[in-house]
Amino acid sequence: MSLHNPGWLQKYRRTLEMGLQTALEYRVNFAISLIGAIYPIIIQSFLWTAIYDASSETELYGYTYRQIIVYTFLAGLISRLVHTGFEYDIMDDVKNGKFSNFLVQPIGYFPYRLANFFGQKLPNMILILIILAVILLGLNTVWGISITLGRIVLFLLTLVLALVLNFIIFYAISAIAFWLVEIGFLFEGIRIVIILLSGGIFPLEVFGPRFVQITNLLPFKYTVSYPINVLNGRLSVGDIGTGMITQCVWIVLCMLLAAYLWRVGSRRYVAVGG
Repeated sequence: MSLHNPGWLQKYRRTLEMGLQTALEYRVNFAISLIGAIYPIIIQSFLWTAIYDASSETELYGYTYRQIIVYTFLAGLISRLVHTGFEYDIMDDVKNGKFSNFLVQPIGYFPYRLANFFGQKLPNMILILIILAVILLGLNTVWGISITLGRIVLFLLTLVLALVLNFIIFYAISAIAFWLVEIGFLFEGIRIVIILLSGGIFPLEVFGPRFVQITNLLPFKYTVSYPINVLNGRLSVGDIGTGMITQCVWIVLCMLLAAYLWRVGSRRYVAVGG
């Protein structure tokens, strides 16, 4: 162990490196999943083209044709970026008794999962941001859509907060593993609902003002819809600041909820495997 780094920092730095190695080892899987994400984008693009008159500036749901196409591309990429998947590993740890290792070893389970998650996301984030830059450059060339450097910086900040928020949301949901054994299908059902509420499929405005009011009270829109609207210029600087504060508040609230669920769930834990 390095003498220049505290022991706790060294442990989680190594965990982050392990997550990075895992992402590089399974880069083909990520590439395939990224290609799979292109199909919904293409289908929605054809759908919106059929609904809109592409040659006009008519607005539907508060979006012009160009804006809705930009939203479709951004939503597909950002939804893929904030995607988790570690909840299945947590289910396996609890089900097969591997969670016991973290009860006897000097390493916290939450920071371990967080470091591993960001380690796995780092190469994916770089690749997706490169793809996003290419798309925005193409839109600027074809449609003259330009985005200021300030918007890009604010978008990156809100994107990091969105990653943290989405991680904590699914970390809290993963505590269900202490009560139920086989919950893989439940995870998928919850994920579909969250993607819908986050604006990862369609802009939230499509579902009407009442639906938007409801989602404004929930944390999910701040993982996909909000970062997109920061980048595409639909929000003022004041709204962006308010949104970032809201992201931070939801991170704290979800952390408290996750800590409570895991504390209660850990009391029910019985190692039966591993």
